[in-house]
Amino acid sequence: MESLVSIIIPLYNRENLIIETLKSIRNQSYEKWECIIIDDHSTDNGFEMVKKFIDNDNRFTINKRPSNRPKGANACRNYGLEIAKGNYINWFDSDDIMHPDFILEKLKFFKNKELDGVISKTAIFTDDPTNIKTRETRTKLTESSLEDFLSLKIAWYLPDVMWKRSFLNEKILFDEELMAGQDRDFHANMLLHDPKLIVIDKYLTLYRKHDENLTSNIDNLENVRLKISHMHSVEKLVNHIDKKGKLTNGMRVGLFSAMIKYLPFTMHNKSDFNILRSLLKKLSFFNFSIMIGWLKFYTAKLSYKLFGKGSRLLR
Repeated sequence: MESLVSIIIPLYNRENLIIETLKSIRNQSYEKWECIIIDDHSTDNGFEMVKKFIDNDNRFTINKRPSNRPKGANACRNYGLEIAKGNYINWFDSDDIMHPDFILEKLKFFKNKELDGVISKTAIFTDDPTNIKTRETRTKLTESSLEDFLSLKIAWYLPDVMWKRSFLNEKILFDEELMAGQDRDFHANMLLHDPKLIVIDKYLTLYRKHDENLTSNIDNLENVRLKISHMHSVEKLVNHIDKKGKLTNGMRVGLFSAMIKYLPFTMHNKSDFNILRSLLKKLSFFNFSIMIGWLKFYTAKLSYKLFGKGSRLLR
C-alpha cells in the first residue's frame, strides 16, 4: 500500500507565484499526496486564486492560520503539521518549484532503510526554472553534521528534507516567534536529536531567487528587526545545545565569527547590544580566532560611535 505524503506550504502575498508552485505539485509522478496550504492572512488575491485552482482536486486544501497563533511562516508550518495526515512530511515554499519526481525519488529511500529523513538538493533560478543559475554544493552529511551545519560548511534548504512523521512527533519544531533564520534554526534543532539521514545526489527543488528575498541592508528597518530576531534564535539555540553538552569548540568559533557581524544591527538599542555581547561571551574560550574577533568587535563599535560606520572591520 502506497504511503501518504503531506506537503505543507505557508502562503503570504504570493499571488504572482503560488499557482506555478501548485502546478509543479499537481504534476508529481507519485500521486498519493496531500498539499496543505496555510494562508498567513494574505492581503493580496492569493487565497482566492488558490481556492479556484484547487477546486477540482481534493488532494489540495487551503486554510487560514488560526488567529490565536502568531503571524508568520513558522506558525503556519506547525499548524499544517497538526492537521496533516501523511506518514511522511515535506515542507515547501510558496515561490519554489518541485521536480516532477520530487516525492517519488525521496520515497524510494525510505522503503529499504531505517531512516528519519531523506535530503535532496536545490538548484537556484531567477525568472525561468529551466535556466539554472547555480546549484547548492554544500548539501552533504559529515561525522560532525551539527557543527558543520552551524558553521555553514554544509547546508540544505527547508524543502530538501522529507521527514518520517514518527520522528517529528513530540518534538519542538518551528519557533513561532522567530522571523528570520527559520530554516537553519529548525534543522539545527532536529540535528540535536541525531536523526538517521541520507543525502541523495538529485536536484529536486528549484529555488526562485527574486527581489523579495531578504537582504542585509542595515538601513532597512524591517531587515534590522529580522536580524535581531535571528540573533535571539541563535542565543536560544546555543543555550539548548549547551544544556545537551554538545556545544563544541568548533561550533563556538563558527558561531562567534558569524555573530560579531550582527553588531551594526544592535548599535541603536542597548538591550540588543547587551544580548549580543552576552552571546559572544558564552561562545568564547581561549582561542586566537576569538581573541581577534573581540578586537574587531570593539574596534568596530568605536568606529560606529565616532564615524557611524564600521561593518568592514567585522569581516
